[in-house]
Amino acid sequence: MSAACEVVAGSGSVARRADSLVWASDPTPESVWETLLSCLALGHRVQGAAPLLRAVAETLPADLDADVAFAVVVTDGSAGYVLRHGRVDVTLDGEPLKGDALVPVTVAGRSVAAGDPDAVRTLLERPPSTRHDLRDGAVAGAAFRWSSGTAASAARDARPAASGEPAPAAAATDPPPDVEAGPLLLTKLDGPAVDITDAHPQVTSDPEQTEFHPRPQADEPSSPDLPRSAGVLVFEDGATANLTGDVVLGRRPDRHDLVESGQAQPLVIHDPEHVLSSAHAAVRIQGDTVVVVDLDSLNGTHVAAPDARDWTKLTPGVPYGMQDGCRMLLGWTVLTYHNHPA
Repeated sequence: MSAACEVVAGSGSVARRADSLVWASDPTPESVWETLLSCLALGHRVQGAAPLLRAVAETLPADLDADVAFAVVVTDGSAGYVLRHGRVDVTLDGEPLKGDALVPVTVAGRSVAAGDPDAVRTLLERPPSTRHDLRDGAVAGAAFRWSSGTAASAARDARPAASGEPAPAAAATDPPPDVEAGPLLLTKLDGPAVDITDAHPQVTSDPEQTEFHPRPQADEPSSPDLPRSAGVLVFEDGATANLTGDVVLGRRPDRHDLVESGQAQPLVIHDPEHVLSSAHAAVRIQGDTVVVVDLDSLNGTHVAAPDARDWTKLTPGVPYGMQDGCRMLLGWTVLTYHNHPA
């Protein structure tokens, strides 16, 4: 069984590459986030990662605000290092990690949790789950729990504790030696385009969440100032919504001013975990351009160009011009924009 990474919804960002992970608080400067992402590439040569991670630990904090926090777990699935800064909790098999900013760890057969302290406590109070298993890429999240195949299997087979205590640790290998490496060189991640997550929201009994995304109304009139169709939004399950006018997306978008004034149509997204804001983002048609605007949402709106490997978080209220194949990430929902109707 491969290692599983459970993400808990909330403020912040989680990224994974192979068995290396990072959590960063919101807001974290884009330049810092890029540096943290580049650390994940060290997982395949963790024996020489210590000097590079130590350089990051010594240089980044001087440029950070007091509210910025992060944790980076760089491993090859057996051993590695944890780099942390600010108000962040990191646990191994439920026990708080102690030590300096950079700590060598053994992870084989263990469960590692990191993120916002409140979110980590929430994770530790419940049994491990693959409900939101992040395979590769980046998503919004307040914390993560990475469990190796051995740890995940033991937790699943035991299931004894009503208290949700993690399973006992398996035998672990020694941490990697502190090997010298070349000069510090931190770049963007290379490799293929990321697959955000295989998780799919489950049906909810919440009466306010009436549907996952409403069926487009082909005969519904559009604003006389807008073209009949400016493209289509495609959900991960293949469902589509034609853009015959401006739309507001979210958990309860019908209450937004744009919808109530008749300037936009509501597009409801099923959200049992409430990671979306009531009105999360708007897709608007401005002449020949289709833009997406974050409506000051709690967890933010992220976009990725067709050939992009990483997500970019939008500044609330600032329009982002969409091109064919551009992706949007709203909570756990990924939509792709195409500039031709369905």
